[in-house]
Amino acid sequence: MAGAELLSLVDPAPSRDPFDHEQRFLLSGAEETRLLAAIAPYTAFEIYHASKPISYTRTTYLDTDDLSYCRAPSDEPARRLRVREYALAATPGETPVLSGVAYIELKQNLGAARSKVRLAAPAGDLARLLERRGDAEIPAAAGEAFDLIANQLAIPSMAPRISTWYRRVCLSTEERRIRITLDENLTFCIPQAMGVAGESAAPLADDVVGVFPSRILEVKHCGDMPAWLSGALADLRGVPHFSKFRVGMQALGHDIEPPSEGAIDDGVLSPLFTLQAFVAA
Repeated sequence: MAGAELLSLVDPAPSRDPFDHEQRFLLSGAEETRLLAAIAPYTAFEIYHASKPISYTRTTYLDTDDLSYCRAPSDEPARRLRVREYALAATPGETPVLSGVAYIELKQNLGAARSKVRLAAPAGDLARLLERRGDAEIPAAAGEAFDLIANQLAIPSMAPRISTWYRRVCLSTEERRIRITLDENLTFCIPQAMGVAGESAAPLADDVVGVFPSRILEVKHCGDMPAWLSGALADLRGVPHFSKFRVGMQALGHDIEPPSEGAIDDGVLSPLFTLQAFVAA
């Protein structure tokens, strides 16, 4: 397929995330229960498929050979180039299958400030775009999102480095100015090939290189945070520099400097690799 044909399938609108602030927290099971009870009057669960309400996310991170994105100091903008795929299941015990929804995203954070652009297309077309490292004819309709991401893909040695897999619960407010996600059973694995709709999504046991014990809370909002939400978050342990990508690369054995959160507990071991634990499971 020629470059122009491939990219004509890409969502023509530059897709920009509306949220400009993000906070991260690591929660125990008890903290998760208390948080959900506190925010229940103000939020609603996001269900993407009525018959398959259990949602999972598979994310594959790209970086250079010297891991320039992963090793960026915490006082510099954190940049992530990643492929996002989503999977669904009817019950927690059912094998999740890919939904067919896939994106390539460029996300940047500096403290609580954030920005994200993404391209949407069928998984096979995104896979070919990755293989070509963004070297394709750019139709005018592809817009700013493609320009930004294609430039990233063209960086020398940019390639998939690790994939993550986790169950995700999403909540939002009626005005959709706030989005809250809770990720559980975070699993790290070798880079996974992009799949097609209906294909089993969970990583094979031989592909898994590590797991993370805590639940990961991310709160994204546009503008000021309301009092009901800041009150619900007040007693939780914030980890502004926590990164699934960094922790996963540690699991692969790379020498990655841990984030200086200032409140890290030692001594809890993952079943598959030794890691400083931020919150006891």
